[in-house]
Amino acid sequence: MRSELYHKLILSDKKDSSLSQKEERETRVFKLKVLRCFRETWKLAVPVVIARLGAIGMTLVDTIFVGRFSTQDLAYQSIAGTIHTLLLSVAMGLLQGTIVLTANAFGQGKYRECGLVLRRSIPYALIIGILLMLMCLPSEFVMNLLGQQPDVAQGSAKVLSVYALGMPFALLFFVMSSFLEGTKRPLPGMIMILLANVINVFANYAFVYGHFGFPEMGSVGSAVATTLIRVILAVGMFIIVFCIDENDLYGVWVKPEKDKEENKRIRAVGYGAAATIGVEEGSYSAVNIMAGWLGAMALGAYTIMLNVSTNVFVLASGVGTASSVLMGIAKGKKSVLEMRIVGYTALAFNLVLMLICSAIFLLCPHFIASVYTKDPALAEMTVPLIMICSLLCVFDGTQQVMVNVLRGAVDILVPTVCQGAAFVFIMLPLIWLLSFQWDHGVMGMTYAMIVACACAAVFLIVRFVLICRHYEKEGFER
Repeated sequence: MRSELYHKLILSDKKDSSLSQKEERETRVFKLKVLRCFRETWKLAVPVVIARLGAIGMTLVDTIFVGRFSTQDLAYQSIAGTIHTLLLSVAMGLLQGTIVLTANAFGQGKYRECGLVLRRSIPYALIIGILLMLMCLPSEFVMNLLGQQPDVAQGSAKVLSVYALGMPFALLFFVMSSFLEGTKRPLPGMIMILLANVINVFANYAFVYGHFGFPEMGSVGSAVATTLIRVILAVGMFIIVFCIDENDLYGVWVKPEKDKEENKRIRAVGYGAAATIGVEEGSYSAVNIMAGWLGAMALGAYTIMLNVSTNVFVLASGVGTASSVLMGIAKGKKSVLEMRIVGYTALAFNLVLMLICSAIFLLCPHFIASVYTKDPALAEMTVPLIMICSLLCVFDGTQQVMVNVLRGAVDILVPTVCQGAAFVFIMLPLIWLLSFQWDHGVMGMTYAMIVACACAAVFLIVRFVLICRHYEKEGFER
């Protein structure tokens, strides 16, 4: 009897010990996966952020060269640039399916399918680019339609026409760089953008001011520089993807069979992204107009605050793009655990970055304001806006990262509706109430933006939790 009890106790101890070892092993594996996810997010996000900052740097250089050339030319560039940037942003949203579906296929180890996604995306990008070009080429008609003064319409129309010629090349570069990012190779795109920044300085110097034998062209010359660089970027990226890179592994030269369902999948992801960008950009454009109703000083303060927050938004955009790729890979592997790790890692990674930026805004608001203006009255109005930006960047960055995470999981419709509702049905009415009814001015606008971004962030986080639960219970079958 004692012997039997002894053996039972020994077996029970062994069972407990093996369970304990299993739990320890699972905990160790989980920690390793989290650390790997942080490392992968860092490796992907840094080149993407640098590339995005490089694109902003090119715009900044264009503005500096044209601004120093002529105030009138700067106005032409600003108006034409607003239209062309909005159209390109929406077009790039339409092409988001490239990076998401490439990452899905990459996660499943279907490397040939990655190449097929690229080959299907290139004609789609060309069609969109050519349509946008044709829309913008009757540029003087477009400017008159927008109610511009005759001299401004004529000057900005020339700039828009030159920008239009480069749109197809810009989208081709975007699609091919998205393919590389989706297969976890963002470095070529980063390097090319950095080289483009160097070329852009010399091209602006030559075309804007008329050096090296070129005529003096002002804002049109800057647009020529931008279009030329887009052609160079598209050709260079084509050489990298189709000639130098691992083109045999991905089968980028293989012509895909006609498949309406696959084409529909690429477009479906893009429709949601384009709608999100369109609603967000459109809402902020409406806010810009409303800020103008408060007077020139309020508009200037709002513009500075928005520019400051946009620079921080680039960081969140980089983390979001990296997370979208990793989420696509995790979904391709059909691993709910990895999806959760990617989502929560992205949240934590972004939160650290945003809190660092928030601390800078709170500690150095006067210095930041002084970079933008020497007007004491404008600086005084701008300082509190920069300080309150510390909250805006946290919530805005969070919603940007989470919408990319959900996009990587190919969840399109609900996030789009959530963001649209936050910006249209929460932010705009709140601005009217806070700024115009309760007389909080431009500060009221900022409060409304914070509330809208916070609501969007909460909606999207809850949606991510529900999506993970759904896949855990129902599986990944379509």
